[in-house]
Amino acid sequence: MRNVFLVAGGTGGHINAAISVGEELSDKYNIIYLSGTRYLDYQLFKNFECIHLDSKPLRTKNPFTLIKNILSNLLVFLKILVLFIKKKPSFILGAGGYVCGPTLLAGKVLGKPIFIIEQNAVAGLTNKLLAKISTKIFTNFKQTKGLEGSQIVVAGNPIRSNIKESKIPRNTPIRILVFGGSLGATQINRVIENIINIWVGKEIEIMHQVGKGNLTKKEFMSEAVTYRATEYIEDMDTEYEKSQIIIARAGASTISELRVVKRPAILIPYPAATDNHQWYNAHELKNEDLSYIEVLDPKLNDELLTNKVIEQLDIIINQEKFYQNKFDEVPAAKIIRMEVEKYVRS
Repeated sequence: MRNVFLVAGGTGGHINAAISVGEELSDKYNIIYLSGTRYLDYQLFKNFECIHLDSKPLRTKNPFTLIKNILSNLLVFLKILVLFIKKKPSFILGAGGYVCGPTLLAGKVLGKPIFIIEQNAVAGLTNKLLAKISTKIFTNFKQTKGLEGSQIVVAGNPIRSNIKESKIPRNTPIRILVFGGSLGATQINRVIENIINIWVGKEIEIMHQVGKGNLTKKEFMSEAVTYRATEYIEDMDTEYEKSQIIIARAGASTISELRVVKRPAILIPYPAATDNHQWYNAHELKNEDLSYIEVLDPKLNDELLTNKVIEQLDIIINQEKFYQNKFDEVPAAKIIRMEVEKYVRS
């Protein structure tokens, strides 16, 4: 089998997109993943063949840190150059993260087809630079700030094959799934803690992914609320299937999964996201009108944000804003496969 290198690191959105493409290609290619050395790089790739690299970000205001990071990336570039010469990949695809910089550049130097996935509505620095040398650029949204050109293909964002559209349960109590991305979100955690202490509406169940190191309360029960928390949800597809409402950040992976599961969602974008891309992600999804989506201002204080979330929960529950979409889409991973294989040498 021919070798293919898939590159991603840093966030669950980047890594899961790479794994999704890997699932799609695994019948024909030997998949080798390249990633960084952060927590999720090890956690999410632990069951796959993955080489971890000490790549560094170029976004820094400290000139000495920048020089140090450039030298680290140069060493990564040389290491990967040797690896690619040895393994002779058919192509290299980057799904996000600064680890894509030196690795895809090495592929380009060797004349290999290189591809990137831009998941957000605002392109990151690494992808803006790589876009200039990429064979094709796969975007999640029809309009992506910072990218333009004939090599762009709007494919959607690849998600794991176990995330599927399913009928929305009509259970009582209403089940709410809460998460702030793979590493949790302190702001959302505080809001949910407020809600479980003051909720007096219809009986609800809350399943809450709080993030690594944030588990302070595993269970809570009152007349109106049954609450369970965990640091990390391994079986996210099952949790989606059992839930009627989602409360989350607006990372690219979350947006793409919500497109598929089509649950009503209350989105609180991460206010410190690079180029405010989560805010744009959330509003792009809302404009697609696939299900009920409300985007809340993350700059509100905890009290106001708590009240806004409760207000939206009342609307969703009382008006039963649960429905399914009426059309099927071609999965993004299949579109990407069809495109990249046009450039694979037989």
